[in-house]
Amino acid sequence: MKSKIFKAFIIVITAAMLSNFVFEWLIIRDFENYTESLKEDQLFWVITAVEGSYTEAGWDRRALSEAIHWAMMLGLDIRVVDSHGKEAITHEAVMASISHSMHKRMNEYFDMHKTTGAFTEHKLLHMGRPAGTLFYRFFQKAGIKEKELTFKRRTNYFLLASFLIAGCGSIFLALYLSHFLTAPVVELKDAAERIARRDFNVRVGVKSDDELGSLSQAFDFMALSLKKEEDLRKRLISNVAHELRTPLTVMKANVEAMADGVFTDTTKGLENIRTEIDRLIKLVGGIEDITKAEAGFFLRFDQEELELRSFLAGVVGDMRPLFENKGLLLNFEAGEDFSVFVDAEKLVWILRNLMSNALKFTDKGQATVGCEKADGFFSIEVRDTGCGISEKDIGLIFDRFYRGAHTAKEGLGLGLTIVKELVEAMEGRVEVQSNAESGTIFRVILPVGGAKFSSRNHNASIHPSPLFFF
Repeated sequence: MKSKIFKAFIIVITAAMLSNFVFEWLIIRDFENYTESLKEDQLFWVITAVEGSYTEAGWDRRALSEAIHWAMMLGLDIRVVDSHGKEAITHEAVMASISHSMHKRMNEYFDMHKTTGAFTEHKLLHMGRPAGTLFYRFFQKAGIKEKELTFKRRTNYFLLASFLIAGCGSIFLALYLSHFLTAPVVELKDAAERIARRDFNVRVGVKSDDELGSLSQAFDFMALSLKKEEDLRKRLISNVAHELRTPLTVMKANVEAMADGVFTDTTKGLENIRTEIDRLIKLVGGIEDITKAEAGFFLRFDQEELELRSFLAGVVGDMRPLFENKGLLLNFEAGEDFSVFVDAEKLVWILRNLMSNALKFTDKGQATVGCEKADGFFSIEVRDTGCGISEKDIGLIFDRFYRGAHTAKEGLGLGLTIVKELVEAMEGRVEVQSNAESGTIFRVILPVGGAKFSSRNHNASIHPSPLFFF
């Protein structure tokens, strides 16, 4: 592509250079045509003046002398011959009749004594009848000739200089633009080759706001999608293999014990197997949920404009009966109402997981949901008065199947993992602060204007915060 663009520029430059040569030829030709036409006009004026000096009685010597004098001033060497072939007047005779100072001036202007070459004749007429013949040739005009040559020389110099400046500048511009235009394409090609070798960490970055910039942005999103999809596949296989091992081992042990007669209470053995099967079914459901959450990164955002306060009030209202059944309060801090663009389905999933988590780990007291907006982002907080999270566990709670010190609690340890995956898919982040005395605070921060993936800001921090960040 680079060579094609460079060749295209070279063709344009060559055409411009050829047009420069044509332009130079046309200027010189037009200048020469102008000087020739000027000489023809001057000759016509002289012939008219000479013919006007002829009368029925013959040549008017005084008028003829003035006409020849005028012709000499225009640079013409004139000889007039009458109809009988007798020379009527010459420029030598005219020169002899003028003053010494004028004679000197004309000699300075014209090289009269060096004028050579054949005369050109022109028939003179009077009242339609032959009156004689005019012979003429041009004096050698050193000064005028030098001016003509200087004009032509300077014109050639000017055109040559413009040719060199334009040509060199155009070649430099062709080299620069061909490299400038093709560099992003070459970078994309190299990055695509790395993707083909399964190097999904490659990024080209967005360097402009034109079509190539959009292509780079789409490429980076594709690379990030492929990386997440590959990571999702590896994690899914690892999680399934790890989590299925324990229930399958228990079921196998119960079956072998019953088959060998070691376990005589078959009802109890079958109950154990059924319990493990229920656990497997629940585990598969949890894996499906986390897979859907991770796959949300690849789906097109179904965003809509929401009045956040009204939206949160509805979600809190749906969850309040579950808290009341456990003897807990679920409060909603209705602050300033404002509109946001968000994927409502994902946001409901996030909030229900966080509130379910608060319900699960709070035995007395209350949970509170609130929201606020600042600097193009909005945050939703879910606070509880539960048992809190230990310092050693706080960095692990978003890991899959991690339940920490609360393994006795019902659950697979996937709820917070799903929350984190969904929030990141919406280009936000989750913060958490917890201690055993005051419970736990989860804060979700999302852009007010909705998720608009960009390789330039996807990994950028949203706001500094004293809370622990995942």
